[in-house]
Amino acid sequence: MSWLNLTEQQTQLTYPNTTAPAAPLLIPLAQRSLLRVQGDDAGAFLQNLLTNNVNALQVGQSQLSGFCNPKGRLLTVFQLIRREKDYLLLLPSDLAESIAQRLTMFKLRSKVDITVADDLHALGLVYADTETDSKPVWQGQHTAEGLMLRQPGDAVRDLVITDTAQCQNLAERLNSGWQLAAEAYWQLLDIEAGLPMVFTESKEAFTPQQLNLELVGGVSFKKGCYPGQEVVARLHYLGSPSRRMFLGTIQDTQLPAVNSPVTDADGDILGHVVQAQFVTTGTVLCQLSMKLAGLETTALQNGNEVQSLTALAEEAAD
Repeated sequence: MSWLNLTEQQTQLTYPNTTAPAAPLLIPLAQRSLLRVQGDDAGAFLQNLLTNNVNALQVGQSQLSGFCNPKGRLLTVFQLIRREKDYLLLLPSDLAESIAQRLTMFKLRSKVDITVADDLHALGLVYADTETDSKPVWQGQHTAEGLMLRQPGDAVRDLVITDTAQCQNLAERLNSGWQLAAEAYWQLLDIEAGLPMVFTESKEAFTPQQLNLELVGGVSFKKGCYPGQEVVARLHYLGSPSRRMFLGTIQDTQLPAVNSPVTDADGDILGHVVQAQFVTTGTVLCQLSMKLAGLETTALQNGNEVQSLTALAEEAAD
């Protein structure tokens, strides 16, 4: 079955279902794109631009990283994947072209080629509860189905990077007990795992600390300079964040818009929605970037009370 056939079938699925999806699941990530960065200077080029330490990445590994503007605001958050001959950036499709153009601005005389990799696809695999594979998070394994990269979170799952032929091999799982699932379910697993995301609506809205990016391994404070590095480092070494990302639930039949405000009863802004997805019909799980000073206040999103507000990551001890 081709990528096109998979995504066409996926659009016919209802999400959320009345019951939790039963693993194992195959999830085409049609709303995410891959940027390819290749050339003799690709590694050094990315090392000078991204928040994480690209030089520490081995072939077949991935890491979270960010790309900031000079004021330390995130243009995008993505999973960076190193392959033998190139690097791949997995990010929302609506940002792919603009981020490729922004990266190209820094190319100058570097021997680097930056393109949207239309020949590659990303899919998710969610294994059955009996899966006991202890492969380390972010580590990859090359197979006939593609490069499989273990993802964080309570669910045992892999991100798979495939080409056209490998995608057809992967789709054969649907003939052996696997089920096709909605991409929204993969996003829900990312939300639960504390993996932040930036979309067009939230581009340049958050610093890395406001999305807990350094707490989930997406920022290195030991590498060299990159755009916005001075702002990010100053907050880390000389201050403390006034906002952090939290998990909360609301009762609503519609998803809150990305970057929409969270307020108190008087309408004063306490934070903003990072991303959100349905758990069940009428129950929404949200990542919220919240002011720490307002955590004791009842928080409202579009008039709905935010319930079960919990920290997504703990501060590392100095």
